[in-house]
Amino acid sequence: MQQLVYTMHFRGQASRSGQDPVIIRTTSSGTSCRIETVVGPTGVETTLHPAPGDLAFLEYEIRLTSQGAFQGSGVLTFGDEGADAIQFSSEQKGQFLPNAAPGVMAGGISWKVEGGSGRFAAATGFISSAFTLNESGQMNEYHCGLIFIGK
Repeated sequence: MQQLVYTMHFRGQASRSGQDPVIIRTTSSGTSCRIETVVGPTGVETTLHPAPGDLAFLEYEIRLTSQGAFQGSGVLTFGDEGADAIQFSSEQKGQFLPNAAPGVMAGGISWKVEGGSGRFAAATGFISSAFTLNESGQMNEYHCGLIFIGK
Protein backbone atom coordinates (compact mmCIF):
# COMPACT_ATOMS: atom_id res chain seq x y z
CA MET A 1 0.00 0.00 0.00
CA GLN A 2 1.36 3.41 -0.97
CA GLN A 3 1.02 6.36 1.40
CA LEU A 4 0.61 9.84 -0.08
CA VAL A 5 0.83 13.03 1.96
CA TYR A 6 -0.06 16.35 0.34
CA THR A 7 -0.59 19.96 1.36
CA MET A 8 -2.27 22.52 -0.87
CA HIS A 9 -3.77 25.99 -0.85
CA PHE A 10 -7.06 26.39 -2.75
CA ARG A 11 -8.73 29.63 -3.81
CA GLY A 12 -12.31 29.83 -4.98
CA GLN A 13 -15.89 30.78 -4.42
CA ALA A 14 -18.71 29.63 -2.15
CA SER A 15 -22.39 30.35 -2.65
CA ARG A 16 -25.70 29.36 -1.09
CA SER A 17 -28.03 27.17 -3.08
CA GLY A 18 -30.93 29.14 -4.53
CA GLN A 19 -33.30 26.27 -3.73
CA ASP A 20 -32.16 25.49 -0.17
CA PRO A 21 -30.44 28.22 1.90
CA VAL A 22 -28.81 25.71 4.29
CA ILE A 23 -26.75 24.26 1.41
CA ILE A 24 -23.47 25.93 0.41
CA ARG A 25 -21.57 24.90 -2.73
CA THR A 26 -17.87 25.59 -3.18
CA THR A 27 -15.61 25.50 -6.21
CA SER A 28 -11.89 26.23 -6.03
CA SER A 29 -8.53 25.39 -7.54
CA GLY A 30 -5.00 25.08 -6.25
CA THR A 31 -1.68 25.38 -8.01
CA SER A 32 1.24 23.09 -7.46
CA CYS A 33 3.35 24.54 -4.66
CA ARG A 34 5.98 23.98 -2.01
CA ILE A 35 5.04 24.98 1.51
CA GLU A 36 7.83 26.08 3.81
CA THR A 37 7.22 26.35 7.55
CA VAL A 38 10.00 27.76 9.72
CA VAL A 39 9.97 27.89 13.52
CA GLY A 40 12.26 30.59 14.83
CA PRO A 41 12.76 33.14 17.59
CA THR A 42 9.69 35.15 16.51
CA GLY A 43 7.40 32.11 16.33
CA VAL A 44 6.27 30.29 13.21
CA GLU A 45 6.13 31.56 9.62
CA THR A 46 4.80 29.79 6.54
CA THR A 47 5.51 30.67 2.91
CA LEU A 48 3.96 29.15 -0.22
CA HIS A 49 6.27 28.85 -3.20
CA PRO A 50 5.01 28.17 -6.75
CA ALA A 51 6.13 24.83 -8.18
CA PRO A 52 5.93 23.41 -11.69
CA GLY A 53 2.92 21.17 -12.22
CA ASP A 54 -0.78 21.06 -12.88
CA LEU A 55 -3.76 22.39 -10.99
CA ALA A 56 -6.01 20.55 -8.54
CA PHE A 57 -9.75 21.24 -8.46
CA LEU A 58 -11.88 21.08 -5.32
CA GLU A 59 -15.68 20.96 -5.30
CA TYR A 60 -17.95 20.16 -2.38
CA GLU A 61 -21.34 20.83 -0.94
CA ILE A 62 -22.02 21.38 2.74
CA ARG A 63 -25.27 21.43 4.66
CA LEU A 64 -25.56 23.71 7.67
CA THR A 65 -26.78 21.44 10.46
CA SER A 66 -26.92 23.74 13.48
CA GLN A 67 -25.52 27.02 14.68
CA GLY A 68 -21.87 27.00 13.60
CA ALA A 69 -21.80 23.38 12.35
CA PHE A 70 -21.94 21.64 8.95
CA GLN A 71 -21.53 18.31 7.14
CA GLY A 72 -20.94 17.53 3.49
CA SER A 73 -19.18 15.69 0.70
CA GLY A 74 -17.18 16.42 -2.40
CA VAL A 75 -14.47 15.56 -4.88
CA LEU A 76 -10.84 16.61 -5.30
CA THR A 77 -9.41 16.19 -8.80
CA PHE A 78 -5.67 16.28 -9.50
CA GLY A 79 -4.55 17.51 -12.92
CA ASP A 80 -6.31 19.01 -15.92
CA GLU A 81 -7.24 15.59 -17.32
CA GLY A 82 -9.66 14.83 -14.47
CA ALA A 83 -8.81 11.11 -14.38
CA ASP A 84 -7.40 11.05 -10.83
CA ALA A 85 -9.99 12.14 -8.27
CA ILE A 86 -10.66 11.58 -4.58
CA GLN A 87 -14.18 11.37 -3.18
CA PHE A 88 -14.66 12.43 0.44
CA SER A 89 -17.35 13.10 3.01
CA SER A 90 -17.69 14.17 6.62
CA GLU A 91 -18.28 11.72 9.44
CA GLN A 92 -18.10 14.39 12.15
CA LYS A 93 -19.47 17.90 11.95
CA GLY A 94 -17.24 20.71 10.76
CA GLN A 95 -17.25 23.98 12.68
CA PHE A 96 -17.50 27.66 11.74
CA LEU A 97 -15.91 30.49 13.70
CA PRO A 98 -18.23 33.34 12.62
CA ASN A 99 -16.13 36.42 13.48
CA ALA A 100 -12.54 35.33 12.95
CA ALA A 101 -11.75 38.82 11.62
CA PRO A 102 -13.94 41.71 10.41
CA GLY A 103 -16.04 40.35 7.51
CA VAL A 104 -14.37 36.92 7.65
CA MET A 105 -15.65 33.55 8.82
CA ALA A 106 -13.24 30.67 9.44
CA GLY A 107 -13.99 26.97 9.46
CA GLY A 108 -12.46 23.56 9.74
CA ILE A 109 -13.36 19.93 9.09
CA SER A 110 -11.82 16.48 8.79
CA TRP A 111 -12.93 14.71 5.61
CA LYS A 112 -12.88 10.90 5.23
CA VAL A 113 -11.58 9.63 1.86
CA GLU A 114 -14.00 7.13 0.29
CA GLY A 115 -12.32 6.05 -2.93
CA GLY A 116 -12.37 7.91 -6.19
CA SER A 117 -11.22 7.35 -9.75
CA GLY A 118 -7.98 6.65 -11.59
CA ARG A 119 -5.15 5.93 -9.20
CA PHE A 120 -7.47 6.81 -6.29
CA ALA A 121 -10.19 4.23 -7.13
CA ALA A 122 -9.60 2.28 -3.89
CA ALA A 123 -8.14 5.14 -1.84
CA THR A 124 -8.76 5.60 1.87
CA GLY A 125 -7.51 8.20 4.33
CA PHE A 126 -8.21 11.63 5.72
CA ILE A 127 -8.05 15.26 4.65
CA SER A 128 -7.86 18.07 7.21
CA SER A 129 -9.25 21.34 5.92
CA ALA A 130 -9.11 24.84 7.37
CA PHE A 131 -10.60 27.76 5.46
CA THR A 132 -11.67 31.37 5.50
CA LEU A 133 -14.77 32.74 3.78
CA ASN A 134 -15.45 36.45 3.32
CA GLU A 135 -18.76 38.28 2.83
CA SER A 136 -18.52 38.14 -0.98
CA GLY A 137 -18.04 34.36 -0.94
CA GLN A 138 -14.30 34.24 -1.64
CA MET A 139 -12.65 31.22 -0.04
CA ASN A 140 -9.07 30.41 0.92
CA GLU A 141 -8.69 26.79 1.93
CA TYR A 142 -5.71 24.85 3.20
CA HIS A 143 -5.57 21.05 2.95
CA CYS A 144 -3.34 18.47 4.52
CA GLY A 145 -4.13 14.98 3.26
CA LEU A 146 -3.01 11.50 4.28
CA ILE A 147 -4.09 9.13 1.50
CA PHE A 148 -3.54 5.37 1.21
CA ILE A 149 -3.52 3.95 -2.33
CA GLY A 150 -3.65 0.32 -3.35
CA LYS A 151 -4.22 -2.87 -1.42
